Amino acid sequence: MDKLNQNHFSKNSISHKELNAFLIKAKKDISLSNSPANNKSKEEQDFNDLIKNWSITSQKLLLVMNSKEKVFTNNKDPKSLMAFGAMGAHINMALQALKATGSNQ
Repeated sequence: MDKLNQNHFSKNSISHKELNAFLIKAKKDISLSNSPANNKSKEEQDFNDLIKNWSITSQKLLLVMNSKEKVFTNNKDPKSLMAFGAMGAHINMALQALKATGSNQ
């Protein structure tokens, strides 16, 4: 009966208290914000934000260019208007390419 009441642990054993302390520390380590996965998602979010802002700005530019407002056409020579037309065509193509990637938010 004496042997049943005695706790015999090997030299390599770990107590529940020590194990719990390791577990708590491990959880803190996992949640560090400097991990590569978190950096990647931050970079992806930054990129997606840039794409969204670019898309909105490009669409606003196209609206002004297509409206023939004075602010756009005033004091512009024909070559400048043609250049803006080419720019508008390229913006349209870029928006279509963005749509094709599925990245358009």
